[in-house]
Amino acid sequence: MGVTAQQFEQMKADFRASFGTEFDFLRDKGIYDTPLYKFLERMPKGSDLHAHADAILPIELQVEFLLDHPELLITPEWQIRYIGPGAPYGSRTMKECLGEGLTVEDFRRHWTVAGAPEGGYLWDWFEGIFTKCGAICTTPALVQDYYTRVMLYYHSIGVEHLELRSPFFGSREDAIARAEAYVRALKAVRETDPAFTLTVVACGGKNDVWDPLFDQLMDNAVWVASHVHDGRSELVRAIDIVNDEDRSYSLARYEERVRRIIAENPPLRLTLHAGESLRGENEEIAIALRCDIDRLGHGFNLYRYPALEQEVLERGICMEICPVSNAALGYCRDFSKHPAAEYMKRGIPIVICSDDAAYQAYSVLTGDYLAVTVGWDLTLEQVRGLCRNSIEYAFLGPARKKALMNWWENAWEQTLNK
Repeated sequence: MGVTAQQFEQMKADFRASFGTEFDFLRDKGIYDTPLYKFLERMPKGSDLHAHADAILPIELQVEFLLDHPELLITPEWQIRYIGPGAPYGSRTMKECLGEGLTVEDFRRHWTVAGAPEGGYLWDWFEGIFTKCGAICTTPALVQDYYTRVMLYYHSIGVEHLELRSPFFGSREDAIARAEAYVRALKAVRETDPAFTLTVVACGGKNDVWDPLFDQLMDNAVWVASHVHDGRSELVRAIDIVNDEDRSYSLARYEERVRRIIAENPPLRLTLHAGESLRGENEEIAIALRCDIDRLGHGFNLYRYPALEQEVLERGICMEICPVSNAALGYCRDFSKHPAAEYMKRGIPIVICSDDAAYQAYSVLTGDYLAVTVGWDLTLEQVRGLCRNSIEYAFLGPARKKALMNWWENAWEQTLNK
């Protein structure tokens, strides 16, 4: 069934009448049954340009993945462990957990922000989820299966290109093994969807755990960029630096090294996490701009710096906006008040992205489009423009970008006119 602009406006009005502009993607389950959500779910979206490894598969699909991998155990502390010497007493397979009466909802409480205790620092719980689930892709075989499922999921919701934030831990050989597992997953997906593309944005980090590994992670990123291809193009096309902005080291600590890496490796692009904060006294966005970024990751608090906002506008720097994540982590609960609505009105390029969907919502990316559609009161044509942006600003070569745009334009017309 096609959708007209008038029908779209009615669906939006009906949704706002029921849920307003402040809703929770883990608690307000009724949003997933609305006509607006269902339309946005099947709408061809183009790309997701900001999604973190290994935080993509919705919890019910993560449970299915664990059911199929009994070599992964769940400890009494809800931590995933790869089976082997030292597995804690009381650890069980997912099949055993479900057989003993645990449910998907039990895992959702422990593996999403819905389970965060009241009054605590939300980022502590959030980063704890990564610790609990960090072993889910312990081996190349697990990486391959997990990301085959991830990309097929994206295909099912009208996404043909994924840009995955991924660190490459360990030795160069370890980094190559993970990268090659991504490529094998991509080849498996192309048996169903020959047009699907994957780009990796290789990450370093700036907290106490990641900081000592920074140079090694960046060396691995450059090594993989030079040695691993998917048969059509390089796998690693950009780098980024991640982690909680308010309690981690500043980007200033890494500025000169990032400048050197980009200067010495011209094909590499740069997108940096900056401005994911409510504070107005840090310099993260200014540092990111000095590093000559191609895109800005989050940039939530750009409104606090009018001169920087003007610079972003004049340089045409695209902002990766993750509205569901911003709400889940407490930056903006009411989507109508999200500052990126004003950035978009000013003419700053915006792309809508998912961030860490596995731990923040029941689904991937569709909710982000729902949040801005309702919160920013977007027309169907404006939503279409956001989807186009996700292709225009992707780290893809001209030929692949043109092919993706052609696919998306055809898919859009078919969806609206079918």
